[in-house]
Amino acid sequence: MEKIRYLLLALCFVIAGAKAQEQAFEGSFEDCKAKAQKENKLILIDMYFVGCMPCAEMDKKVFPDPQVQAEVHKNFILYKTDVMKETDGKKLARKYGAKGFPTYVILNAEGKAILTESGFFGVPRFVPLLQKAVQLNEQKRYLAFDTDLDKEYPAAYSERFIKTGVNHPFSELEPYLAQQKDLFSEAAFLANSVTQFPQYDDWTYDNLTKLIEMYGGNLLMNKINGLAKIKSEQFGSKQDVDALCKMFAYIKPVFNDHLWEVFLPSFVTEFYSASKDAEIYFTLMDEFNLYLKWGERSNALGQVIIDQKENSSVLKKILAQYEEQAKKDKLEFSDQYKLTLLYTYLGDFKNADQAIEQLLTDDFKNPYYKIKKEDVLAIQAAIKRKDINGFVAMDLKRPLGFSMN
Repeated sequence: MEKIRYLLLALCFVIAGAKAQEQAFEGSFEDCKAKAQKENKLILIDMYFVGCMPCAEMDKKVFPDPQVQAEVHKNFILYKTDVMKETDGKKLARKYGAKGFPTYVILNAEGKAILTESGFFGVPRFVPLLQKAVQLNEQKRYLAFDTDLDKEYPAAYSERFIKTGVNHPFSELEPYLAQQKDLFSEAAFLANSVTQFPQYDDWTYDNLTKLIEMYGGNLLMNKINGLAKIKSEQFGSKQDVDALCKMFAYIKPVFNDHLWEVFLPSFVTEFYSASKDAEIYFTLMDEFNLYLKWGERSNALGQVIIDQKENSSVLKKILAQYEEQAKKDKLEFSDQYKLTLLYTYLGDFKNADQAIEQLLTDDFKNPYYKIKKEDVLAIQAAIKRKDINGFVAMDLKRPLGFSMN
């Protein structure tokens, strides 16, 4: 039965992939361009590889959707290419700096780039992406990439996509960049996009607006994410909220709306970690609508509870949230643990004792707990002694559901 189950699962992926392939153009990329010119359509390039789960999910759940099929059929020639096996795929991945898979590049019929994106897009996000490309094309707004797939790139960059068997470390790209008269040129931009040399990171940040206009935000995302975390920490150490918010406005165009929601909490957390100002942290949470789901908010509050154990004003505000949540439903294990910490740090040892008794009814077999029963017993002993320092607190995270989107 187990073998049959796996065979059926594999068959489902094959059928889903076949449906996606039905729409795809078969032939070389040059032939695809010729067809696009003949039919006056845009080219939707889907770069993937066998074994890529998000790629398979796109083929299974997104491309077969009637809304997507209608949009593709009306305005696009779909060109799917395996970046591991196909020469055109490797060249296209290099040309547009594919940083993850799937990567989507949308071109006009002549091969001018309109936009690039990477990762899984559910139907509610993929359809607007396609529609946006159509609008940009109507406005004749194109990126700065040229149309030459055989362009010369530095070996250390090219080797990422087209393997020659020769080792070219990224360190080679630093002297290469130093020799460039124009860092805005396509080859220099792509080489810079995969490196983390401080002087060129700073250059990228200082010229961010122009680079977004020239090449889009997708290839800038990893570099700007790293820089933004560093700057958030620096602003936090100075408790400079104005500088933090100005940075947010400056870097936001790098990210699409969905990924901005994903990355923003980490920047705010870095700010708090350096500032240790919980009141500002709460204000930022509310201002930017972070952690709208309780599980996410609770995970964000764990370290704050530990940091602020002697700040009764802050602890009382957090306690009110956990008590309100407890009225709605039985608290999950990590939430019950945090509730215990809150009562203990506030010196409410009666409620702390009741909270930890509830915690100890668990069997502690869940591997996500990251805590042993003896650790909880140590807290119980400290509560009995009325000693808020008699144990080591842990920042427990509740497991959150994973969504491909």
